[in-house]
This record gives sequence, structure tokens and C-alpha cells, in this order.
Amino acid sequence: MRQISRRGRGWFWTVLTVAILVVYLFPVYWMVSASLQPGANSTDTEWFPSSPGLEGYVTAFEDGGLEGLRVSLITALGSVLLTLLVAVPGAYALSRLRSRSVSLGLVLLLLAQMIPSIVLANSFYAMFNTWGVLNSYLGLILANSTAGIPFAIILLRSFMLRLDTEVIEAATLDGLGPLGTLRRIVVPLSRNAIITAGVFTFLFSWGDLLFGLTLVTKTDMYPVTVFIYALANSNLNTWAATMGASLIASLPALVLVLAAQRYVKEGVITGSGR
Repeated sequence: MRQISRRGRGWFWTVLTVAILVVYLFPVYWMVSASLQPGANSTDTEWFPSSPGLEGYVTAFEDGGLEGLRVSLITALGSVLLTLLVAVPGAYALSRLRSRSVSLGLVLLLLAQMIPSIVLANSFYAMFNTWGVLNSYLGLILANSTAGIPFAIILLRSFMLRLDTEVIEAATLDGLGPLGTLRRIVVPLSRNAIITAGVFTFLFSWGDLLFGLTLVTKTDMYPVTVFIYALANSNLNTWAATMGASLIASLPALVLVLAAQRYVKEGVITGSGR
């Protein structure tokens, strides 16, 4: 009886897990199905496309989908580069310091992440307009890095606190300065955490809509999220194009996560250990 009861619980959890998975994956299926129905809109999309076609994808590419992907890719990669250039040495410095001011600095970083994006966007608009970097990659990269840098510093510092201090002290005795120790010892040992911070920064930037709407007014500089937003609000019948563009836009992030999942898993586990 006990064995039967265990089997029953096992089947219950299996069915429940499958049901939850179906619920989470249904929007993906709906997006694929809608993208193959050129004449459908948001209210009359069929569950199964009776006459599938690729016109939605063609429209998405012809209306500027490739330009949107290019802008988003350059912005996301630039945000990752800037974030890591600031966060890696910053996290290392905070992990070596033993002072009450470090705790205050970490609290300020957390508070920085709590500021509503709309407040930042309005401030950035005024500042970037003065600097002349509206409608530019630099403006988008600077804006999107504000989400990645605090997160990356907190994550990387947590990981670097777990590094063997004897290895770092030995590098110092061998004549390496702080920058040499960081480059030759700390960075290689922190590879998983650095990749994790880079992946999350890429996702933050790739999925941004607010900064793209606020800081960009030229259509040829629209990130892919703003391009999808414009398609969805178009007066033309572009539902298939909207879903097609959404599916295409999700592929780079999906490929990145799948390629880096092993490093991300190890980085999150080790970085949360202290």
C-alpha cells in the first residue's frame, strides 16, 4: 500500500509539472501559430493555422526588423562590455575592503536598482539631450548599463569573497600589483560569475522598452522591442508580423541562455553561497 501511495504521489507531481509547463509554454505556441496566420488579428487567431504562411515574417523584415535586431544587438553587447569594465574591478575592490562603508555602498547599489525606470528615463532624456547623445548607441548603452552594473557588482563581489585569500596573497608576494592580480588571478577564477553577470546584463538590455521609447525618436535607431511595439500599435493588419518579429527577437536571447546555462548555473550557485 505504501508503494502504491508513493507511485500515486509521483504521478500527481508529474502531471502537475507537465500542466504547469504547458501553461508556461502556451504563449510561445500561440506566438508561433499567430505568426503563421497572415490574415488574423488579436481576436480571431485560430488555434491551429489552417492556411499557414510566412507573410508575417516577410513584413517584419521589410518594415525594419533587421535594423531593430542590429540596434538591439549592438546596444546589448555594448552594455555588457561597459558593465563588466566597471563591475569587475569595482566588485574586486569591495571584496578586499573591510569597512563599514562597504555595507553602505552595497545598500546604495540596491537602492539604485529600486529607482523606477521612468524616473531614470526622464532624467536621461534631459541629460543626453544636453550631451547630444540622443538617438545614438552610446546613449542606449549608458542607459541600459544602469541596470546591469549594480546587479553585476553585487553578484561578483559575493563570488569574489569566496576566493582563496592565500592565492591572492601569493600573487602579491610574487610582485603582482592590484591590477595584475585582478587580471591574472581573479578574472580567470571568477569566469563563471563574470559570464553570469554578462548574460543577465545582455537580457536586461535586450528586453528594454522604456529607454528605447524615451531616448530614440528616429525609426532607424529603434531597438527591436520598440519596433515590435510600433507594429503592435500600427493601424495596419500586422498581427502576424508582430508575432513573427516577437519570435525572431526571442531567438538571440534563447540561444545565449542555452549556450551559457552551465556557466550561469555554476555562477549563481557559487555566488549565493556567502
